[in-house]
Amino acid sequence: PKAWMTAVLEHKLAPVNDPALENLDFGEEGPLKFDLVVEVRPDIELGDLGNMPVRKRAVAVKDEEIDGVLERLRESRATYEKVERAAETDDQILLDLSPRGDEGEFSEDAKIPDQRFILGSEGNMPAFNEQLVGASAGDVKVVAVEYGDDHPNENLKGKSMDFECHVRGIAVKTVPELDDEFAAVMEEGKTMADLRDEIRRDLEKEAGKRVDQELDRQVREELVRRHDVTPPPSMVERYLESGLEEMARRNQQMGRGVTEEDKKEYLEGGRPHAEEALKAMLLMEAVRAQEEIKVTPEDVDERIGEIAAENGFDVDRYMEFVKSGEDVQRIEYDLLERRTSDFLLSRAEITDVDADTDVFAD
Repeated sequence: PKAWMTAVLEHKLAPVNDPALENLDFGEEGPLKFDLVVEVRPDIELGDLGNMPVRKRAVAVKDEEIDGVLERLRESRATYEKVERAAETDDQILLDLSPRGDEGEFSEDAKIPDQRFILGSEGNMPAFNEQLVGASAGDVKVVAVEYGDDHPNENLKGKSMDFECHVRGIAVKTVPELDDEFAAVMEEGKTMADLRDEIRRDLEKEAGKRVDQELDRQVREELVRRHDVTPPPSMVERYLESGLEEMARRNQQMGRGVTEEDKKEYLEGGRPHAEEALKAMLLMEAVRAQEEIKVTPEDVDERIGEIAAENGFDVDRYMEFVKSGEDVQRIEYDLLERRTSDFLLSRAEITDVDADTDVFAD
């Protein structure tokens, strides 16, 4: 009986003289016995943590990268001026869209007014880029759109739809010259030389972060390679379930759900990554325990202040915000990970390589 099972299980965890068991009648066969299987974290005996081979890329920023940032800034300041001619690629076209309804008519009630397209943009449906080139203000064109089988909207997947386009105007794009006047618009008192130097510093900072991430990844992978660790199956399952939940949130934001095929593909493809990530996590925890790597509340407060300063936040207000939620635990964990990685890197065998080197290539 269930009551007996409960009593026996409790008995194994309670003192022998527990009054709850004094009058319990187990019958002629005596108490039931059970074998309990409980998953536990593996006992990890760390091996050699020294001389891990790590390659560190040089931090270098090419002029072409700076030019690319400047071009994006220039594009962000583009203006459009109305012209009386046929539309060309890169022109902005203003139109009203009316989808063809179930009755075969273009419904005025379903009209989507004031749509602006940059002809040739990758974000447009190809049919609009192809069929609206050459259109002029006042033209009415019917554009046939084919939706692929992989379209995120289930209602449109694999279907075609006609749109009646009432062209209302054409505008040509004008971008500013990259000169000192442009630099001063971006930040008062700046010259183009100043702006390029500032962009270079920002790019070098980002490149440095990427190099640090590569170093961390290398020591983790070497740590896993040196130790035979098997994470508990339930831990792997929870990791994968969390990934599925995140995928569902992302898909929902894009207007689509998660199919059974999506889940199957994710679980099959994501399991090796989940196992490797959990191995690394367990090993990093073991390193912290062995080397007594800790983080104090004062360390966390100091890091919160640094984050506030880096982002231009008011320190006191940001401190209050962080401590009102779960971000304190995340910051504490990040600090522990950082100090553990720093410990391993301090004992690693680091080789400097060129900036273009793929440090993960065999």
